[in-house]
Amino acid sequence: MVEATEENLPSLSGISVLVLDDDPHVVRSLSRVLGGLGAQVIGVGSLREARLSLQPLSPDAVLADLQLKDGTGLELLSEYLGQRSDGAFYLITGHGSIDNAVAALRQGARYYFEKPVDPIALARHLARDLAASQSSSDLAGQLAPYLTVRDPVMIEALRDLPRFAASAEPALIQGETGTGKELVARALHGLGPRAQEPFVAVNCGAIPETMLEAELFGHEKGAFTGATRQHRGRFEQAHGGTLFLDEIGEMQASAQVSLLRVLEEGTVHRVGSERGVGVDVRVVAATHRPLQERVESGLFRQDLLFRLNVLVLELPPLRERRGDIELLAHQFLARSLQDMGRSGDAPVLSRTALDALAAYPWPGNVRELRNVMARLAVRLPEGLREVGGNLLTPLLPAGMSGHRGAVDGVVIPRGATLADAEWLLIDAALKEAGYNRSRAAELLGIGERTLRRKLNKN
Repeated sequence: MVEATEENLPSLSGISVLVLDDDPHVVRSLSRVLGGLGAQVIGVGSLREARLSLQPLSPDAVLADLQLKDGTGLELLSEYLGQRSDGAFYLITGHGSIDNAVAALRQGARYYFEKPVDPIALARHLARDLAASQSSSDLAGQLAPYLTVRDPVMIEALRDLPRFAASAEPALIQGETGTGKELVARALHGLGPRAQEPFVAVNCGAIPETMLEAELFGHEKGAFTGATRQHRGRFEQAHGGTLFLDEIGEMQASAQVSLLRVLEEGTVHRVGSERGVGVDVRVVAATHRPLQERVESGLFRQDLLFRLNVLVLELPPLRERRGDIELLAHQFLARSLQDMGRSGDAPVLSRTALDALAAYPWPGNVRELRNVMARLAVRLPEGLREVGGNLLTPLLPAGMSGHRGAVDGVVIPRGATLADAEWLLIDAALKEAGYNRSRAAELLGIGERTLRRKLNKN
């Protein structure tokens, strides 16, 4: 163990750290150094003790040895991040376990330290990473009235949102269907200077081509058959506020020309009128289609794209922000039960149920998760306090791919238990790895010792 001798080390005051190692000397040494810098250190010598400490203590950071007598530090990783997605998890590893440590980074660990651990480097990582986590927590608090977010991937995607909200320039939100683009647009509006003015949403793909311009820009009485009175379009309705143009990639060419003119001149021309009407509108557009591909196909104007993508937010799919699944699932379940008049009857999801949610790839993203929770609420009996996987699994479509995307082509039959799904994944990983247990464990994202234990159990 290298002793900390450098001056001006960062203060760790107010930070709680769980140190897990079955070598008491390592635990004592790290506890002494980190404690000397102001951290509150909880030292434990086994995976079992660490698990017992997580729930009541909820430490800001965990430093765990990879190889333990009763398991591996990797086994604690998902449990800890499920509880504290804003926390920092670090591994201690010997030289021969680097491959497993790198795999842990892909699963959410912040860093790994080779033995002997340099406490100076550790202290600096803790100070830097937890400062970033605090910043993430502040952003999550700002966004809380509009959307739920705590996963670092989503936090990073929305890092610029408060700054973008203060601007009057057009913004473009890109992401798969169901990722929450309208919620983000509402956050841009609500956190900006136009918050007290109208927020008007239009789905460009849901309005017939012949009616889109009249809907957006308005029309005069008699402008076309059925126009029995003057109509103020969505731009005029949003005057002073924000106009959200969802699925703008579906907008037809004629409407694109008119939209570009509005963005350039700040005036709209109602259908059937040559007189322009001045509007002050901040435009936020959204699309699930890559607009540059639409441009290359001749379906979207290049000059309009240049005008729209001044400020761009790219939303990750739910499968890339799994740290939000547990919180969202509980929120959606509670909301669905409340809508059914059962507001006092909101059970928690068991660890088995949460594991099933985390393993599913969510092609429909947050919208699909909300729908699954709504269906689950209908099936729940009165007075149930915990939802197990037996109630949830049948609601997830068959065809789940391998855990963490590492094992492809695994089909989970409808009605299978989580234990059945786990065995199917293990069997597929072994076959893919040529029955090399070390490689199979890597594909599954677990330690070889854990895999051996699961095989013995089966």
